[in-house]
Amino acid sequence: MTNNLESITEVKDSNNNAEIKDKPSWLRDELFEEILKKDFPKFAKITKFCVKPAVATGENYMTVLLRVTLNVEMCNNTSKTTSYMVKVEPSSEKFRIMIKEWQVFIKERRTYGKLIPKFEEYYQLKGENVKFAPSMLEPLGTHIKEDHLILEDLRLKGFKNFNRHLGLDVIHTQAVLKKLAQFHAASALYVDVEGPFPSLYDQCLTAAKDVFGGHRRRIGKIFRDNLRLYGDLQHLEEKLRHYAENQFDPFQLRSEKNPYEFNVLNHGDLWVNNIMFQYNDDGSLKETYFIDYQMGRYGSPAQDLLYFILSSTSLDIKIRQFDNFISYYHQHLVENLELLNYQVKVPKLRDIHRALFKYDYWAYTTISVLSPIVLCESRDDANVDSLVNENGDEFRQAMYSNPEYAKYMSAVIPWLNNRGAFDL
Repeated sequence: MTNNLESITEVKDSNNNAEIKDKPSWLRDELFEEILKKDFPKFAKITKFCVKPAVATGENYMTVLLRVTLNVEMCNNTSKTTSYMVKVEPSSEKFRIMIKEWQVFIKERRTYGKLIPKFEEYYQLKGENVKFAPSMLEPLGTHIKEDHLILEDLRLKGFKNFNRHLGLDVIHTQAVLKKLAQFHAASALYVDVEGPFPSLYDQCLTAAKDVFGGHRRRIGKIFRDNLRLYGDLQHLEEKLRHYAENQFDPFQLRSEKNPYEFNVLNHGDLWVNNIMFQYNDDGSLKETYFIDYQMGRYGSPAQDLLYFILSSTSLDIKIRQFDNFISYYHQHLVENLELLNYQVKVPKLRDIHRALFKYDYWAYTTISVLSPIVLCESRDDANVDSLVNENGDEFRQAMYSNPEYAKYMSAVIPWLNNRGAFDL
């Protein structure tokens, strides 16, 4: 691992070094003065302010992520360069309306500002230093109407993303599952101590009506039209058509919150681009953080487990190690529930497996909606408009006919079918 670290990791940086010209009018240097005074006690003034895209095209779809870089002069005439991440609304008016209806920014702001600090506090009280995410920065006295988030730039601490096309190896997968078990355990304790999560967390996307029906029908047809590329699977075409046309959208589905089952706050969008890794000098893995907490949903942990393992692990271990990964997660879940003195029934490994079958509708959604994005080659038209609009057929066809996606599907579809995942 030490020798090939750079070949298996990548920073989700934009290849475009040009400064953004049409940045939000409120995004000015004075917004960061209060933050800089806290980060640099000898702060005197900002000498340079630059805003650029934080990620390359095709690496982020729902919102726009910007990196603000500042050159800062100190009272002793020394200077430093620092940066912060700013998440803003998408430019598409149609999608801006959807984002507001889904309450994406409201949910993420609450998760960063209220829930994650409380989860981390639970571990601190037990003598453990557990961190889940970058810090959210909130300058006092700002009255910005547009939805936004200002976050710590993890790149300054050496955090990186893993190459989404390769998929995570066993070491990185276990690191994610360990951190996920800690997150889930803290969220279960939160409900026991503080009471239920707000209704905001009943759905990934708090939609009152299904706005993605047309999109699901389009991608469902393209998906089935390309079955011939995925191996000898055309005999499943009718079964998959029936499933797609009669299954609900999990992202908009209200959680059952079955009181007789083990429930947690799911991250909701736990795929490789929303996970960042920090390394020691020798290349060994040091720390794992999650980002993009905009789709959290209270319910069975089967959601995060299926979504993450099916979308983000390397193909050569995804199926072969699936049960081992579930066992590894369960081991750490139990350890952390016991550490936190959780007073409700602790789930057995068998309970987790039952949930994986009961809530396996997350499998079809993951392989048919998310995985084409994960494995898609970088291209200029890899954006939300091409993904959901009626005129994006060429882009969608390229995603579903991608040889890497075909290889993935040739392994995953038979395995899921043998588990009964496409039965209604």
